Amino acid sequence: MASKDRTQPGALEFIDATADVQSEPSRLPVTAGVANLRVMFSGGNLRMPVDLSIETSTGLHRGVHMSRLVRAANSRSASGMEEWLRWICREVNTTQPGTSVTSAFELPYDDQFARVSVRATERGALTYRFTVVGMTACPCSKKMIGVGHMQRAELTVVLSSSRALDSLKVIGRINECFSAVPKEEMKRVEEARKILEAQANPKFAEDLVRAVVSRFPDGEYVSARCFESIHLHDAVATWSAKPGWMPSV
Repeated sequence: MASKDRTQPGALEFIDATADVQSEPSRLPVTAGVANLRVMFSGGNLRMPVDLSIETSTGLHRGVHMSRLVRAANSRSASGMEEWLRWICREVNTTQPGTSVTSAFELPYDDQFARVSVRATERGALTYRFTVVGMTACPCSKKMIGVGHMQRAELTVVLSSSRALDSLKVIGRINECFSAVPKEEMKRVEEARKILEAQANPKFAEDLVRAVVSRFPDGEYVSARCFESIHLHDAVATWSAKPGWMPSV
């Protein structure tokens, strides 16, 4: 008699609930986990979706138990993002040591959003990455003809801290580095004033990076990209506390 196809409906009686393929032995530990895990974060005054990447070591096992990673991410609210991430690491570490978690989200401020990511382990430094959009006016054309051509600019800053940072305060300090800060809703007179504000403070991409480093002397990495308005290319500049180092967060 032909055996019953276990993939067909009605074959649930053949499920082996004791199967644990992940725990099969392996001689080579690798780092594995989940990425692009979208969950809701609730903490303080914030409730927003975040994208999580959770990684841990397989140790001497064939694989990680991914369901445990997902369960940890959905098991608790916290007063702050950093506390939540460390708690996830602690939960996963009870069965699968060596965990790190990175959350990526868009943080609202004023009438805009900054792209932020935070990487945490159960203990040790937290690593932050902020990407903020601003405006620049070109110092060269400003010097030549009295008007600097305008461009939207983007600053990316990587910081490490043993304590949770005030992300809104960090974003405010990054905004100080631009020629001006864009605003969504403006009347014509407000637009004119915004242009004059940028023209009074022209900056190269290089100047943006220097301004950030002066405000965050313990920073790890800074990059600026100015989306040119009169060229088809972009202007870029970078700085790293360790020459040649690029952020992974």
